[in-house]
Amino acid sequence: MTAPAHPGIVILGTPRSGTTLLRRILGAHPRIASMGETNLLGACARFLDSERIAEDVEIGVLAGLGQAGFEREEVLARLREFAFGFHRDHAARAGKPRWVEKTAFDAFYVPRIEELCGDHAYFLCVIRHGIDVACSLQELSEKNGGYLHELHDYVRQHPRPLEAFAHAWVDMTRAIRGFAARHPGNALLLRYEDIVAKPSDVLAEAFPFVGEPFDPGVLDDALRDASDVGLGDWKTYARAGIGTESVGRWKSLSRWMIGRLGAIANETLVECGYEPVEVEAARESAEARRRYELGLLLGRARKGRGAPP
Repeated sequence: MTAPAHPGIVILGTPRSGTTLLRRILGAHPRIASMGETNLLGACARFLDSERIAEDVEIGVLAGLGQAGFEREEVLARLREFAFGFHRDHAARAGKPRWVEKTAFDAFYVPRIEELCGDHAYFLCVIRHGIDVACSLQELSEKNGGYLHELHDYVRQHPRPLEAFAHAWVDMTRAIRGFAARHPGNALLLRYEDIVAKPSDVLAEAFPFVGEPFDPGVLDDALRDASDVGLGDWKTYARAGIGTESVGRWKSLSRWMIGRLGAIANETLVECGYEPVEVEAARESAEARRRYELGLLLGRARKGRGAPP
C-alpha cells in the first residue's frame, strides 16, 4: 500500500450520528491516534467569520489581514497549521504517525472547514436517519439541561424541539453530502446504519480509503480501550460491542409527530437512500381534540389495570 496523501483524518457527521463510535474505531488502529472532541475546527471556522457593512465593506480577519498584506492562502495555512499541529503533537506522544479529528458540531461549519482544510486531510462523512438524529438530539439536550449554541437559531424558529432538530439535520446533512460530492478523492460518505449492521464490510472500505490496512481486530479493541475518553457520545463508553439497538428509535414516536418530522425530512431522507416516512393529512381541530381525549382515557385505563388491588 502506498503512503497516504494526508496524515490527518477528519470525521464529519451530524451530532448523534455515530461519529464517536467511528473515531474510537479509527483510534484503535496502531497507526492512528485520536483525542476526544477538541472543537478546534469549529473554532477556526468561527475565527474566519465576517460580515459586510455599508458599501459592501467586509469586516473580518481575512479582510483585515489582507489589508495588511497577508494573502488569504497564507492566513488559512497558518490557521490550519494551528489546528493540525495539536493533533500532530498528540499523535507523536502516542507513538503514532497519523491522527483523527472528530467534533460532532463541526457539521454546522462545513463551508468554512472546507475553505480551511478541504483539500488537506481525508474526510469520513457519516450520515444517519434524520428522525433518529432528532430523537437523539432531544435526549442530548435533556441530559445537558439546555440547547448547545449551534441549535439556538433552530429552536427559536421552530418551538417544537424535534422539529427544530429535524431542520438542523436537513441543513447539516445537505452540507456534508455536498462536501463529499465535491471531494471524491479525499472524502468518503458512510451511513451509520451500515456501520453498525455490517461494520467489517464498511471499514474494509474506509480504512484503505484513508491509506491504512483494515484489521478486523480494531472492532474488538475500539470499545474495550477507554484510554482515549474525551468529550463525545457517552453511550459508546457503556457498550461492549457494536450493535443496531439505536436504529429506528424514531418509530416509537406518535404517528402525528412522525408525520410532522417527515414533512421536514423526507426529501433529504430519500436523497440519502432512506425510505420516506408516512405524512398524515392535517386533522380538523375537533378530530385532533377527540384523539387527544381518547389517548388520555386509554392512558388512564392502562394505569388503572396496573394499580395494586
